[in-house]
Amino acid sequence: MDIVLVESSAWISFFRGDAAACRRIDPLLQAKVVRTTGPVFVELVSGARNKSIQSELKALLLSIPWLPPFEPVWERVAETRFLLARIGQSCSVIDILIAQAASDWGAKLLTRDRAFERMAGVLPLDLEVF
Repeated sequence: MDIVLVESSAWISFFRGDAAACRRIDPLLQAKVVRTTGPVFVELVSGARNKSIQSELKALLLSIPWLPPFEPVWERVAETRFLLARIGQSCSVIDILIAQAASDWGAKLLTRDRAFERMAGVLPLDLEVF
């Protein structure tokens, strides 16, 4: 089984007990193929409802291998945003960083956020939106 970078929106659905998210993410966790990256960590940990949940999120995410985007990160983010703008699209810097990490490492990007579909024409992404 290939590695899978689980994006924030998929995690949030999973933590809320969404059946589709649980069916998709549980087997990935059991197979130890789930990966994360800095921006996903920041989005999830900073959005925790309280300190206790924040501590649980940190423990989980720090136990999962990380996929940092390859250098030169910021030049590549700027180029991706530039290319998106040329085709009339826009995405957040955070989302571009997440997509770049998945692309760099050849990981499937698992998300509920259709904004990542815009990047598929600019970055080589193995994208699964569910």
